[in-house]
Amino acid sequence: MRRARLKPNGIPMFYHLYNRVAGEPEFFPFGATEKEKFIRLLHRVQKFFAVEVLAYQVMSNHFHLLVYAPEEAPSPAEVVRRYEDYHDGKRTISIDDPLCVELGQRMRDISWFMHALQQQFATWYNHSRSSQRRGALWAQRFKHTLLGEAEAVWACWKYIEMNPVRAGLVKDPGAYRFSSYGAWTGKGSHPFSDNLQHRMLPILQGLYPYSTLQQVYSALQHTLVKTRDRMTAHGDDLSESLDMLDRRTTYWVDGLVIGTAIFVRDIIARSNGVLEHRDGWSPTYTPDEFETPSMMIYNAPRHI
Repeated sequence: MRRARLKPNGIPMFYHLYNRVAGEPEFFPFGATEKEKFIRLLHRVQKFFAVEVLAYQVMSNHFHLLVYAPEEAPSPAEVVRRYEDYHDGKRTISIDDPLCVELGQRMRDISWFMHALQQQFATWYNHSRSSQRRGALWAQRFKHTLLGEAEAVWACWKYIEMNPVRAGLVKDPGAYRFSSYGAWTGKGSHPFSDNLQHRMLPILQGLYPYSTLQQVYSALQHTLVKTRDRMTAHGDDLSESLDMLDRRTTYWVDGLVIGTAIFVRDIIARSNGVLEHRDGWSPTYTPDEFETPSMMIYNAPRHI
């Protein structure tokens, strides 16, 4: 029997969300059409949910999201607005409707957010094949990593945007258009700029003297170039460098909580027994990955 997901109540939270398709690792079913559809659905689902998308990466057989889940559910008036906007005014709901409270709780929940996104995409994908496809599209329950402190969020964002470089698809992550950074590079504005302005910029100001999104873009561009150059600094064999980097960054998918020791212990205390102190801790991050070598990874069995 699988356990409940780790979604601490009473505090806002940044998450890294990830899933991949069913099938062999060499199965790459998503082309440009599928990736574009996924991104359009991501924007549509964002209209309904209070979970805020900060970054995304859509690859040929998996995806990554960086999101923020608010501490509280939206107000009844906000629930009504989101509900009716999402349904283009074709459905209405009253503030006094008991369903309003339930919908409000769903709107801030990453599980409901991912359920809507993955189900809508899978339905479209199965029905759009030349011979109608049946069966599960996704290989498993989506994975989620709780991110504490600005440094963990910033490092995760860099990891997400470097995926097409690690996959050998592009040399410059800005050239990959199925990602938030690629869209930002190509169009000059972030696809979820309001979310970035209200959520990402304030926490990054605790680390760096950024006051505008353009400064954030420039800093991200600079650090992604440095990361790319570091990947090939020890030789010309890019595939070997990429393979080594992949092995070193699996904690972004396999880690359950990433943050300072204080943050991790707080999450354990809030988990109501879902996590236990004896589950796996890993050493502090390496200095070349994090600027503050005090971040910890909490690895727990992935039935959570």
